Amino acid sequence: MRESEAIAETSQKIGAYIGLTFAQNTQDENAKALEAHAEGILTRLANKRLFFGIWWKNIDEKTAQKCLPKNKEYAYALSEMRKYKKYVLSEKEEQIINVKDLTGTNALTKLYDIITSEYTFPWKMRTKTKMLREEEIRAYVQSPRANERVQAYNLLWNKYGSENAKMGEIYRNIILDTWNENVDVRKFASPISVQNLSNDLSDEMVETFLNVCTQNTDIFQRYFKWKTKTLHLPFSRHHLYASFPHPEKKWSFEEGYSRVMEAYNAFSPRFKKEADRVLREKRMDVPLRKGKKSGAFCAGITPRETSFVMLNWTHRFQDVSTLAHELGHAVHSHLARKHSIFNAHAPLPLAETASTFGEMLLSQKMADENRGSLFEQYLLAHQLDDAYATIQRQAFFCLFEKEAFELVREGKTIPDINNAYFQNLRTQFGKKMQIPSNAQFEWGGIPHFFHAPFYVYAYAFGQLLVLALFERYQKEGKDFIPQYEKFLSYGGSKNPEKMLLEIGFDPAKKGSWQKGFDLLEKKMKRLTKT
Repeated sequence: MRESEAIAETSQKIGAYIGLTFAQNTQDENAKALEAHAEGILTRLANKRLFFGIWWKNIDEKTAQKCLPKNKEYAYALSEMRKYKKYVLSEKEEQIINVKDLTGTNALTKLYDIITSEYTFPWKMRTKTKMLREEEIRAYVQSPRANERVQAYNLLWNKYGSENAKMGEIYRNIILDTWNENVDVRKFASPISVQNLSNDLSDEMVETFLNVCTQNTDIFQRYFKWKTKTLHLPFSRHHLYASFPHPEKKWSFEEGYSRVMEAYNAFSPRFKKEADRVLREKRMDVPLRKGKKSGAFCAGITPRETSFVMLNWTHRFQDVSTLAHELGHAVHSHLARKHSIFNAHAPLPLAETASTFGEMLLSQKMADENRGSLFEQYLLAHQLDDAYATIQRQAFFCLFEKEAFELVREGKTIPDINNAYFQNLRTQFGKKMQIPSNAQFEWGGIPHFFHAPFYVYAYAFGQLLVLALFERYQKEGKDFIPQYEKFLSYGGSKNPEKMLLEIGFDPAKKGSWQKGFDLLEKKMKRLTKT
């Protein structure tokens, strides 16, 4: 059998077994075996085509320029490949690394997933105790009941504390493998430089961004202190995601969709038109159904195709906000449709730009319409909660990763990593917040640390960027809109820094990022009326 046929057959079998696994919520050994078999085939195929990438990255610049096609789309994609020129190894060495990863780091992350997916937690109810899975426990950290938030966090932290030696050993070896390959062998300046290059961002730019985040911890410390006091709660890490009470109404999809379209149209009729294509062309799956995947997402097949959006509508305002978010992704894709499949998708740090902006358009409109009400208070608090979770928490995750890599490289112990994480929390929240000692084990339950080192800062980068751009929109009004639409239309066809400079945002300057925090400060003052 040819390898291409083997891949097709294996993929079909994996699909069937994955469907069975999700349906039964079990760990199917056949599915795992087939997945490993498929990965082996794909690795062998990747090794067979390695020669082109290595040749292209290694030829001299003059020859490379002569070889570039006249088509700008393909020329840019090929030029992007050459940014790895300094770090590429010989074909044989690259093949060895591909095989090594299959049974090295990849195997370690799978082991992490297998161990953690089997965790169950004893959830105490009034008259009985029920065993719940981790995703069910995590839902309770946002429970309206304080005792349930405390119980959920303690169950999670205590579990990862009891498994600390396993988590630590897996993480330590992932760190060592990553450092050995990328710093010692490939000669990257630091472990984070690998992700920075993938994101097309300079090390200096990312460092500037992280520094601005560390200089603005006071905003969130003051917010959480005010929030817990207002809700008559202890100033404790347990109550980070306590939500404000508000008059909750049932939102029909038709009403929610209408409000999103109003917010989009008030910003730009073009935004509304591109978003409306999804529903108009019947590419939206809205209702809850048995067996349907949870969550929400937006996906496109090719740049010229209308995007597909999946939702699970539960009639809450959060569903309306999610709709605005996912349709923002669709608008971004539609505006960039002129590009090839190589360049249409925005790079990771810019991938959430339109979606988060769409959410903010909706929230701003709803807050303006409900001035002085409990619902406005809820909206503002939700925005600050979200800004913490997406910006500050992710930025400090990245700072922890940087420290953990250094500690492991220096031969420090797993308790040293725990202490580094606890001090990271203390820096975020200040000296007065109660942070239980078992919170030091929380890092073991953050899958991104194990799956994709330093990936997390891209979330923070994108969210803070949107806040800064929204602050500009509020100042400039309609003059900002054509610049922003042009920016989104680039997709991934330009370097992120060049795209941002074109709309007047210099990511290398602290002042650019500070504008995002300035907008949060305004929201904080509006919420607390100070």
